[in-house]
Amino acid sequence: MFLEIFVIGILAGMSPGPDFFIVMKNSLGFGKKIGIASALGIGAALMIHATYTVLGLAVIIQTYIYVFKTIQIIGAAYLAYLGVQALLSLFKKEKLTLEAQVESGTGKSFWQGFKNGFICNVFNPKAFLFFLSVFSQFFSVDTPKWIEWAYGLEVVMAVTGWFIFLSLMISSKFFRSLYQRGHKVLDGFFGGILLYFSYRLSKNIFD
Repeated sequence: MFLEIFVIGILAGMSPGPDFFIVMKNSLGFGKKIGIASALGIGAALMIHATYTVLGLAVIIQTYIYVFKTIQIIGAAYLAYLGVQALLSLFKKEKLTLEAQVESGTGKSFWQGFKNGFICNVFNPKAFLFFLSVFSQFFSVDTPKWIEWAYGLEVVMAVTGWFIFLSLMISSKFFRSLYQRGHKVLDGFFGGILLYFSYRLSKNIFD
């Protein structure tokens, strides 16, 4: 079961979603440090999801529909905010290189990157449903709590590790040189994708 849950966690992280595109956007646009910060923010949010699932609070949240819908609304609004920010960057005259951003202080701080990843994931109802489905499928009421904590931590480490790897890969000189040449197209793409996820999430709220 250890291997099964590990593979499920990796596949969940690899599937294109808001977290995936946030890490890619920040790694390409602001470098390895900010990409890793976003990955760690996602990991911190996943730990929160794992904690309330182990404590049995996930079932309560799902039962009270207004609480769940509030989470969805906040998540959709934040994704829309990030998407609009990416699209607005298209109207800037010139994209500074990573070195120029550091010198001018216009780049993102580690905390800002962390916050992007954390808020994106903690208000993502799919992350909530993922933990709920995994725990309900693999564990029973007789499963010792320490085993639930162990597997919850395993998922967090697997997904966080994948996003750190993604950041290291995407922020390499090869990918960043490609990004510098076509940053407006990619920024527009990332902005559109984030707005699309926001729309999908908003649509589900009122279905």
